[in-house]
Amino acid sequence: MKSLMQRIIALSVTEAETISGVACVQEMLYAIKILLSLGLLVELPMILEIDNKGAVDMANNWSVGGRTKHMDVRYIWLRELKEQGLVKVIWTSGESNDADLFTKNLPGPPFRKHAVKFVGEDVGD
Repeated sequence: MKSLMQRIIALSVTEAETISGVACVQEMLYAIKILLSLGLLVELPMILEIDNKGAVDMANNWSVGGRTKHMDVRYIWLRELKEQGLVKVIWTSGESNDADLFTKNLPGPPFRKHAVKFVGEDVGD
């Protein structure tokens, strides 16, 4: 994997989070296909945690507002995956979003809090 800027322009934070969520689900589907090809069992639905309530609402509801009409292909695809039982989109608070470690310049305490999840505690001497 590598880090890239989005190749399209988002008109709102909600749209940017939805675009990121769709990209994440694409990677998750790829990983599932690899695991299944190895003969491993995969527990479904996959859980996609998003810290933007608007993006979560768009993924979980079929209503379309005037400001979101232009995004229909992305979030309709996400909804279809949800209805197929492949993905479950849930909201998580910003403070508990471990992905922030990779996407934001965090100050000391939040950085250490999230880093422990990935590298463990420093036991010292």
